[in-house]
Amino acid sequence: MNRSQLLGRIRELSRPLSPIATDHPQKLQRLPGIRCVAFDFYGTMFISAVGDIGIDEEQQQESVEYFTASLREAGLTILEYTAGSRGQALFEKTIAAHIAAAKEQGIDHPEPDVREVWLEVLQRLSKEEQIAGATTEDRARRLGVEFEFRINNIWPVPDLEATLHALIEGGLQLGIISNSQFYTPLAFEAFLGAAPEELGFNPRLLTWSFQAGRKKPSQQFYRVFYRAAQNEGLQPEEILYVGNDIRKDIQPAKALGMHTALYVGDRRSLRHQTGELDTDHYRPDLIIDDLSQIEKCLV
Repeated sequence: MNRSQLLGRIRELSRPLSPIATDHPQKLQRLPGIRCVAFDFYGTMFISAVGDIGIDEEQQQESVEYFTASLREAGLTILEYTAGSRGQALFEKTIAAHIAAAKEQGIDHPEPDVREVWLEVLQRLSKEEQIAGATTEDRARRLGVEFEFRINNIWPVPDLEATLHALIEGGLQLGIISNSQFYTPLAFEAFLGAAPEELGFNPRLLTWSFQAGRKKPSQQFYRVFYRAAQNEGLQPEEILYVGNDIRKDIQPAKALGMHTALYVGDRRSLRHQTGELDTDHYRPDLIIDDLSQIEKCLV
């Protein structure tokens, strides 16, 4: 399946979402000297039905049904009624094995490339005669898209594209630091009609966890972006990082000297308790409930 077909399937599987209001207090102030704004993806630029990437704990039963449907849509034949439940179990087991192997190599928060995981799962299901059909890399990618966008519906937050254009027009560089898989940048393109680079993001400041092999809140993962930013002539204090999670976004970015903005515009993606924002290592410079507020504080 080619890229345009994958983009089409992402659009077909997705449904519009709106933020669920939080009535959270805002914190807006002028931040001088910012030259770059970097964004989190899930729960910040894109509303997520489960609030993040991956499977919500309450979706385990649904995930088996989604798995079976995804196998069929990927062009595979179901030979055993257990293919969905067996596939789900194999997926979780294979992910766990990849994570364990990476931790043995000293990686603190591993992020396996799910394309490799899906391929292994398909090959095992085929060997066990649960399914029939070619178990190729292309089919593994198709299965990954079919399953992810069934289990986790996403949609751009209001004012996303307008905010990005305004920041670029204001002379700011744009970057991304995100827990992600191969379908994450594809989703950006599917919904906004262009890849991040084509919309004005600096391609050298796109830090995806599936490419780095590490994920948030790993400080080493953030240092991938940190080094790239330095190569672009940016100092940490010239960067504003926008995220929705105080532990995965705010704390590690602050530890590297970046300014931070906490997005609180959707109840599904709130990741803090009352009073936690008063502590130094969690306290963001900005608290926003609409991305358009960034422009008012910077440009």
